[in-house]
Amino acid sequence: MDERRKIDCVSAADRDTLVTILARNGYAVRQAKEKRGTSKSYTYFVEYWKEGGKPL
Repeated sequence: MDERRKIDCVSAADRDTLVTILARNGYAVRQAKEKRGTSKSYTYFVEYWKEGGKPL
């Protein structure tokens, strides 16, 4: 199974930059958000991993 890691990032422009850098270096990436506990706010992050069982 692939080990996935997250980088929390508030700014959409910063998330786009992170995605570009990680993808150009061979990582599979996605941008996502998850709800913070019971509040109505979200934590935005970039998730990345190496495909094919190669360690990070």
